[in-house]
Amino acid sequence: MKSLLQPFMIEVTRRFAIDKSDIRLKSISEQIMDYMDNHSDVVTLKDISRHFSYHPNYISTVLRKETGRKFTEILLEKRMGRASLLLKSTALPIEEISAMLGYSNHSNFYKAFKEYYGITPREYQHSKAT
Repeated sequence: MKSLLQPFMIEVTRRFAIDKSDIRLKSISEQIMDYMDNHSDVVTLKDISRHFSYHPNYISTVLRKETGRKFTEILLEKRMGRASLLLKSTALPIEEISAMLGYSNHSNFYKAFKEYYGITPREYQHSKAT
């Protein structure tokens, strides 16, 4: 039994070390972007600063420096990408999609979507259906 357990423990330790080193290889901006991908419906700069234990100004500066974009621009891009996917691949009502994306008012979602894509969510939904 001991002879079987030792190689297993070595393999587990090696994989853990590899996984931990992969995390360390990611820059703070990549980690923030990953966090935003997973929480784009509710994320705020304050949430990110709390999660990563950095001041919000530092988070903003890092994102701007490493991506060339503001936090709000990145968040809008992530939300609109998710909106596009949901509009194309589901039959959910637009109001429900806007709520899923973190918009408390669906008219704000309509406005943001139209500014981003140049057409309304409904027009987008119908153009993808045909």
